[in-house]
Amino acid sequence: MKTTHQYSTYRPDVDGLRAVAVLAVLIYHAGFSVIPGGYVGVDIFFVISGFVITSAVQPDLASGRFNLRDFYERRIRRIFPPLFVMVVVSLVLGWMVLMPDDLKRLGQSSVANAAFLSNFYFLKDSGYFGATAAAKPLLHTWSLAVEEQFYLLLPLYMLLFKRWSADVMRWLTLSLFALSLLLAAVATYFEPTLSFFLLPTRAWELLAGVMLAQGMVPSPRSAKDEWARALLGIFLIAYALLAYSEKTVFPGLAALPPVLGGMLIISAGMRREGRANAWLASRTMVFLGQISYPLYLWHFPLLGFAGYLSLRGLGVAETLAVYAIIVICALVSWRFVEQPVRTRRVFSGQRALFGFGLVCIVVTLLAGLALHFGRGMESRFSGDQLKLVRGMTDRLADKGCMVLSPVQVASGNVCRLGSKVAGLPDTFLWGDSHAEAWAPGFAEQAERTGKAVLFAGQHGCAIGQHFLDTSWAGKECAAFDKTMLDYLLAQTSIKQVVLVSRWTALRTAKQAEEVNGRLVPTAEQALTRVVTQLVNAGKQVRLVGPVPDAKTLVPRALYLKSLGFAKEFEVRQRLDEFESVQKNTLVTLRNLANQQGVSLTLPHLELCKEGLCAVEQDGYPLYFDDNHLSTHGARLVMTSPRM
Repeated sequence: MKTTHQYSTYRPDVDGLRAVAVLAVLIYHAGFSVIPGGYVGVDIFFVISGFVITSAVQPDLASGRFNLRDFYERRIRRIFPPLFVMVVVSLVLGWMVLMPDDLKRLGQSSVANAAFLSNFYFLKDSGYFGATAAAKPLLHTWSLAVEEQFYLLLPLYMLLFKRWSADVMRWLTLSLFALSLLLAAVATYFEPTLSFFLLPTRAWELLAGVMLAQGMVPSPRSAKDEWARALLGIFLIAYALLAYSEKTVFPGLAALPPVLGGMLIISAGMRREGRANAWLASRTMVFLGQISYPLYLWHFPLLGFAGYLSLRGLGVAETLAVYAIIVICALVSWRFVEQPVRTRRVFSGQRALFGFGLVCIVVTLLAGLALHFGRGMESRFSGDQLKLVRGMTDRLADKGCMVLSPVQVASGNVCRLGSKVAGLPDTFLWGDSHAEAWAPGFAEQAERTGKAVLFAGQHGCAIGQHFLDTSWAGKECAAFDKTMLDYLLAQTSIKQVVLVSRWTALRTAKQAEEVNGRLVPTAEQALTRVVTQLVNAGKQVRLVGPVPDAKTLVPRALYLKSLGFAKEFEVRQRLDEFESVQKNTLVTLRNLANQQGVSLTLPHLELCKEGLCAVEQDGYPLYFDDNHLSTHGARLVMTSPRM
C-alpha cells in the first residue's frame, strides 16, 4: 500500500472543518428545519478526532518519544476542565429547577460521565431523538464517551503494533475499519439505537481519520485533484445535512456520506500550496473551530433547561437568546477555563493535573450518586409542591404485571389485584400501559367490595394484535395477544373481561389490506373479533374508552407553573378537541357496546365536565405523564357513578 508524506503541523482548515461540524449540530438542536440532518456534525467530529490524535501520536512513536502519561496529560488538559465545569453547572441548575425523577436521572448521567460511560447510560435510558431530551442535560456527552473510549484504546493499539511495518499497520487499520463498518450496517438494521451509541459501531468513523493520518489516502497531485476532493466532500456533507432527518435509519451506511465528505476535505488540505480549503482556514472559521468544543458542551444543557422551563417549546427569539448565552458561556469557558490549563498557566505539572482530573471525577461521581440514592432530593419540596412532584411516580408499583410471557399467562401465572382473601376472581383486566394505569383504581374498587381482579398486559401491544401483525417486528405482541385470548376463552371462572387501551389504532378509519397474500384486518375488525369471541364464550365484556391527552407532562407542568414559569400555557385538552381526535374511536367503541354482553365506560365524561378536561384535583396530578392516569387519577375516576 503506497504512502505519501504526511506532515503533522497545525492545520487551520481542520479547525475550520470543526466549525462546520459544530454549526451543523447547533442549528439542528435549535430546531431549525433548514438542515434536518445536522446531527451528522458529530460524525464529522469523529473523523477529525481520529485524524488529529493519530497525527499527534505517530511522530512521537516513530522517534521513540511516545509516552502514555504525556498522551493522557494532553487529553486531560483538553477535555476535562470545560467538561466538568459544564457538568457542575448543570447539577446546580438541575438542583434549582428539575423535578426529583429528572434530577435523579441527571445524577445518574453525571456518574456515567465520570466513568466515561455516558454512551452506555443513554443507550439504556432511551434514544437520542425526541422531546424527552429536554430533561437530559448531559445527553450530548455520549459522543464524548465514545471518543474517550477510543482515546484509551488507540495509543495502546499503536504501541502494541509499533514494531510492525507501516504497510502492515495500514492493512490492520483498514481491516478494523471494514469490520466496524460491517458491524454498524448490520446493527443499524436490527438495533439502530445500539449502533448509534456504542464504540464498536462508531469506531470506523474515527478510524477513517486514523487512515488519513497513516497516509492511506495520497495527497492531491494537482490543484485540480485538490479542488475535486474539496468540492465532492462539500457535496457529500451538504447532502447529509439537507437530505437526512430523524427518520433516516442512522448511522450504519447512512453515515458514509458525511464521513467520506470529512475525509475528502481533510485530504484536500494535504497539498501545502493548495487553496481549495482556504475558506476553512479563514480567521472566523478557525476561531469558531477553536471554540467548537465549549460550544458543543454548553449548547445542549442550556437549550435543555430552557426547553424544560418553557413547556411549549422555544420560539425563534427565545432560541436566539439562549444561543447568545451559549456563545458567552463558550467564550468564557474557552478563555478562563480551557486555555489556562492547556497552556500550563494552571496545573503546570503532571501530578497537579492528574490530581485535578481525579478530583473532577470523584466530585461529579459522588454528587451523582447522592442524587441517585437521594431519589432526586425530594426533601427539597414540601406541601403542595411535594404533591405535584410525586405525581411523576404515582403509578402502579408492581411492574411485573406488564412483563409476563405467553408461557406464564398460559399457565395462569398472572397478577392479582384487590382483596387477598377473596375467592377465585371472576374479572380479568387486560390491555396495554393504560390498563396498567387503571389497575390501582380497579384494585381499590375490588378491595372495597371484598373481591379481587386478575390482571396482565403488555406495553404498546394492541388488543387483537395477533390478527393484525404477525411479522418479525410484531411477533412478541402477537404471541402475547393470542395467548391472552386463548387463556380467557378457556377459563370458565372468568365471567367479565375488562379491555383497556389507548386505542390509538382506532383513531383513523382504514380499510383491510392484503399483505403477502394475507388479508390483514383493520384495528376495528381485529378488536371486533376479540370481543365477539369473548361474548360467544359467555363472557361479559367491558370496554374502557380513552382518556384525554394533556398538552405535556402534567406533574412537570403543574410544578413549573407553581414556580412561576409558563403561566399562560394551557395543559388541559378541550372537550371538543378530544371528541374530534377520538371521533372514530368513540364510534367504534359505541358500536361494539350495542352488542349483547358488551358495555362501555367513557372516562372523559367524568374528566371533561366543563369543556376542559381536568388534569389535577385538590393539588394532586391526575396523570403521571401526558396520557396515563396517575394512581390518584385512576382512583378518583373509579369512584364516579359513571364507572
